[in-house]
Amino acid sequence: MDEQATVRRVKAFFKDDYRRLKLLADAPTLQSVSYDRPKVTASRNNYVEDLATKRIDAQNKLELVKYAIACLGEIERTVLDAKIIKKLANWQVEELTGYGSSRVYELQKSACLNFAKTLAMISDIDLIIK
Repeated sequence: MDEQATVRRVKAFFKDDYRRLKLLADAPTLQSVSYDRPKVTASRNNYVEDLATKRIDAQNKLELVKYAIACLGEIERTVLDAKIIKKLANWQVEELTGYGSSRVYELQKSACLNFAKTLAMISDIDLIIK
């Protein structure tokens, strides 16, 4: 396993994909449908069904991500949440954990690797780079 590349991929996942999943999962549901207007296109795709399917898929993936985070040790979970998800400054993470910068860096790396391994085991989201 390429540890540095895997850590970068986990960070990119939380920067981009995780935020998109949260937005999609929290999207409002369709309240009602109006059949007053005639059909404009003969498209076979049903946009509402596709959106609902994507929303449910995003919710399921978020649950798996939460579970993978919960499987980390307490200090790794704290570092991952503070540094990667919440984007706190190094000094804030150090203050939160009570560890110095080099130990926080090691914990961050370990948390990213363990998160990626767990997520790959329980889902189709594979962030591990070989």
